[in-house]
Amino acid sequence: MLGRIPVRSRIRILLIVLMPAVVSCAYAQAVPCMPVAVPRATQYRTTIEVSGQIAAMKSATLAAQRAGVVRAVLFHSGEHVVKDAVLLRMDDAVEQAQVALDRAKRDEAGRTLARDRKLRAIAGVSEAQLETDRAALAEARAQLALDTARADRRTIRAPFAGVLGIRRVSSGDYVALGATITTITQIRPLRVLFAVPETELDGIAPGDGFRFAMPVGGGLDHDGRITALSPALNGKTRARMVEGRIANTSDALLPGAFGVVSIATGTPVAALRLPATSIDYGPLGSFVYAVDRKGKASVVHAVYVHVLSTQGAVATVAAKGLPALGAVVAIGGFKLHDGETITPIGPAAPVQASRAAKPGRAAEPGGQS
Repeated sequence: MLGRIPVRSRIRILLIVLMPAVVSCAYAQAVPCMPVAVPRATQYRTTIEVSGQIAAMKSATLAAQRAGVVRAVLFHSGEHVVKDAVLLRMDDAVEQAQVALDRAKRDEAGRTLARDRKLRAIAGVSEAQLETDRAALAEARAQLALDTARADRRTIRAPFAGVLGIRRVSSGDYVALGATITTITQIRPLRVLFAVPETELDGIAPGDGFRFAMPVGGGLDHDGRITALSPALNGKTRARMVEGRIANTSDALLPGAFGVVSIATGTPVAALRLPATSIDYGPLGSFVYAVDRKGKASVVHAVYVHVLSTQGAVATVAAKGLPALGAVVAIGGFKLHDGETITPIGPAAPVQASRAAKPGRAAEPGGQS
């Protein structure tokens, strides 16, 4: 609905909706209104970045199995094909004629065997003749299978589902034995190959997740899973090769591309996730303002934290040694001092009705002078 309203009108509407809350908090309260957030417990592992290369799950070069003339090309360069799709037919008139001859010989051998069986029932032929008939039928069937297989080699089919490469032949071309027709590559899913240094191998196992990012092309991250680890270290680099798999449902990645693999290592440790804007910095290190209730008032005090990582708008801090944090000031902590009374707003606590007087400001967070 707002998309159809002019910009100026939308601004007026937002001001009308938000102004009562702003006025109520800013003017009706004698203490500053601060947004708060509740830290969430999580597990944290150190993340390392290594170089990785994309490789196809399957890749093959399709070549002529017999020399001859191309009768029909049934594919286009870059086409997606399914398994066993017919891609090219060569002139197989001679082979098909041989197959027809073999089929006729097989049928004749079958009729001869059936006739002699009837004669054998009345002692018209010997048992040895029946054995000769059976051998002749088996030989005819084998010859038919052999020549049918030779005829089938005149047809090129897709060995698996994938994307075709550049077409190398045209109808009417004479191709020699082993001449390249095209290539086929399976790009869903893809393999990711990377090496992890010996010192960073702790905790890495098949099934662990990782992220792969291209240095160019939008910088999108692709989630993957480790499928296998090499059973030995590289003697020169002292690293262990790791193989992973990426779904590549968007076809954004291509075999042969290089990128950066981000993977978690080490033992998981207890941690807390909170807004990155809640982290403040002082002479003694990083800290957050925890919100405590004293009667009807909400008082903040500085709690020093060890920041493990910051990703976008979320920061992760070590939980070890921290007191229980019910809520922290989400943004604007640089305006506060230890022991100051605030009015919390946000999902962690409703707007307080307290009108306590604003206390004196401390020189340093944590009550230090």
